Amino acid sequence: MKEKFKSWAFSKEHGKCDVITLIIYLLGVCTVSFFHEPWFDEAQSWAIARSGTIKEILFEIPHYEGHPPLWHLILAPFAKLGAPYELSLAAVNIFFMTLAVAVLLFKSPFPKLIRCLLPFNFFLFYQYGVVSRPYCILVLAIFLAAACYKNRNEHPVKYLLCLALMCAVHSYGIIIAGCLCIVWLIEIFTEYKKSGKLADILKDRRCWLMFCLLIFAMLVMAAIVPDENVYLGGKMSSETEKKFDFSCINILFCFVIFSDSIITSFFNYAGVPSEIASQIPVIVVSILLVALFVTITYRNKKLLTFLLPYGVLSIFGSFVYISPHHIGVITAFVIFVLWIIVDENGKVLLPEYMNKISAKIGKKLKVILKAIAFLPLLIPIAWSCTSSYFDIRYPYWFDEAADFIKEYHLDDYKIIGYWQQVLNGEIDDDAFWNVDEADYMWHDYPNLQGISVALNPYFDKNIFCYFNIDKHDKTFQYYRANTQKEAEEEFSKWREQGEPDVVIERCEITKAYPDIDVDNYVAVKRIYFYKPYKFETYDQYITIYVTKDLFNKIGTLEELTAKKLY
Repeated sequence: MKEKFKSWAFSKEHGKCDVITLIIYLLGVCTVSFFHEPWFDEAQSWAIARSGTIKEILFEIPHYEGHPPLWHLILAPFAKLGAPYELSLAAVNIFFMTLAVAVLLFKSPFPKLIRCLLPFNFFLFYQYGVVSRPYCILVLAIFLAAACYKNRNEHPVKYLLCLALMCAVHSYGIIIAGCLCIVWLIEIFTEYKKSGKLADILKDRRCWLMFCLLIFAMLVMAAIVPDENVYLGGKMSSETEKKFDFSCINILFCFVIFSDSIITSFFNYAGVPSEIASQIPVIVVSILLVALFVTITYRNKKLLTFLLPYGVLSIFGSFVYISPHHIGVITAFVIFVLWIIVDENGKVLLPEYMNKISAKIGKKLKVILKAIAFLPLLIPIAWSCTSSYFDIRYPYWFDEAADFIKEYHLDDYKIIGYWQQVLNGEIDDDAFWNVDEADYMWHDYPNLQGISVALNPYFDKNIFCYFNIDKHDKTFQYYRANTQKEAEEEFSKWREQGEPDVVIERCEITKAYPDIDVDNYVAVKRIYFYKPYKFETYDQYITIYVTKDLFNKIGTLEELTAKKLY
């Protein structure tokens, strides 16, 4: 029985097992997606597709979104034709991610056991299979590139089309594609130099095709280069530059990104742990894992293919911008590297030092080490199960809030949602978000209203009276920074509309309405929400307030014990 299992597990033949795995994967993501409520980023993409013009989507919005417009263009026909919001968003995402998994199952050279486990990796299943973002297409492009890599010299068009798709989807895709092309050019240069025909390199079709890809990538980069007035968290306006810290943490993060894509949970939606000392074991494991993978890729003659793209990605992520959901791009890239190694060598060749160690240890220790080697496959599956459970078991809040608004016809009244308010001073001071002390100095971004963006897709119009007040038909937000003077100008337009009847989420509303009576508002609804990530879920709640007059007019609302509006 043991030998029969080994024969099956390490067979590379494709067949019924792959079909069954694909069906299970599809049923799994469909089930979890049925319960999943779109997060803000998903809502923002839908809002852009629904209310942005094609001209804006192509030439204006990418400068604020930071990634190419392909995802918005794909969603546009569904959003503009009035297709169901949650269903359409999930269907499009599942379609592309299922294609990516199909390529992995039917085209990759991995043994059956690995092929059948990989689709249920946290990032391939939950983060990119359930959460609807453009990463589903990026993963598809990476896997297609891996499938075409072996024959890239004979069929360069296929391979470069895959790289072009990476560029068209995300800035991370541009980094990976660009670095892979640099490595390929080095290989071509070496090939011609050894043959003594270096002058003929300019006649090589592959070089000219890569030049065409370079032009395409430059056009994409021109489309997404940040506007001088883009909002970058700590940036107050176009006059205040975003500061990038160069510290020990940034350097360590270059290693942690790799291990977080495989086995650790250092970085999450709560950010980077403040007590770094308590994370020393994770950091040590991260450094060792990077060193191990470097030796493996060196042994398999793919060191530069791994190190250049990963190095640029990790530096960009550590010093410029990264979010937890970006970590999965590293996961897909690691699969790409192992894929092309197995495709060329038939297996992953181990470094000599590992073979020597293996020859000296006993059978029991070998069994333990083999079990440890499987943890990068099994732990991400546990992450998937946990996050899927949290998503099914606990609600996100947008759906419930939309139902509450519809039930009491609050969209017939003047509604305002929380806008971005950042405490002046050090970036770390953002921890004081929504503090009670009115004497803190806040910087306001009235047009950054995540709540408005997230709730509007549940309605056929912009229900927030004070959101995009100059372009009320737009239901997405531009990530534009502003000075406090510009914020005051926006507030003056709000005041012309009168004080709001409904306020969603507690905020320093006195900044917009200095004479407002916060005692005139009562809390009528508290909605808890949960955002899963790996083994954790981040729970918070939002509160909905209405004026006392509206409370009495409706008559069926219940007053809650809560903090004042501000």
